[in-house]
Amino acid sequence: MVSKTTGQNTSAAPTRRKRRAPEESIALLTTESLDLFARNNYSSVTIKDISRSTGINSGLIYYYFNNKSDLFLKTVEKATQEALRTFEEASRDNKTPTDTITGWIQVHATHYIMLQKLAKVSLDYATTHEREDRLDQAIQRFYQKEFEILDSAIEAGMESGEFRRVEARQISIFISTFLDGCLFRSFMFPDFDYRQSIDDLVDIILSHLKA
Repeated sequence: MVSKTTGQNTSAAPTRRKRRAPEESIALLTTESLDLFARNNYSSVTIKDISRSTGINSGLIYYYFNNKSDLFLKTVEKATQEALRTFEEASRDNKTPTDTITGWIQVHATHYIMLQKLAKVSLDYATTHEREDRLDQAIQRFYQKEFEILDSAIEAGMESGEFRRVEARQISIFISTFLDGCLFRSFMFPDFDYRQSIDDLVDIILSHLKA
């Protein structure tokens, strides 16, 4: 645009992109990375892919993370911590072992999409030749925490007389395996009603424990 008073071109300067705070960039990177790893697979996703998806240049990604495996580790940790944090917040009012078991199972309904992505990337990662001990441990920590929550609740229920005597370890592994099955089944059957299956699991487990 030309000024009527000066005759000079007064075109507006290009809008400067707002700079993100480091924590915002890291949150965006881990969120988008989980989506990319779930849609494709761990081996095929590159830092350049993540850069294109987030609009964050590769150099800055390497500033925040040492490499792709470091980003993957932080992505897995964030997803598992979010699920555990949701359970802990929801379980503050738990008064019985029944509440605890029901609460943990229902976390898989409220966080189904995120946990489904986590299951997918974990499976893809497990089939690669790029496995690292710290990544294996990050995934295993989630399952270990899940086992501890369920096993402790079942043991407490038996101790209080709320549940009959059962093999707590076997029931805990069964619940974990069933929940994994729900996460993977929906990949093959998009119309799969995971909420109903998760509700059914609660009924089945509690009926068995209280029989």
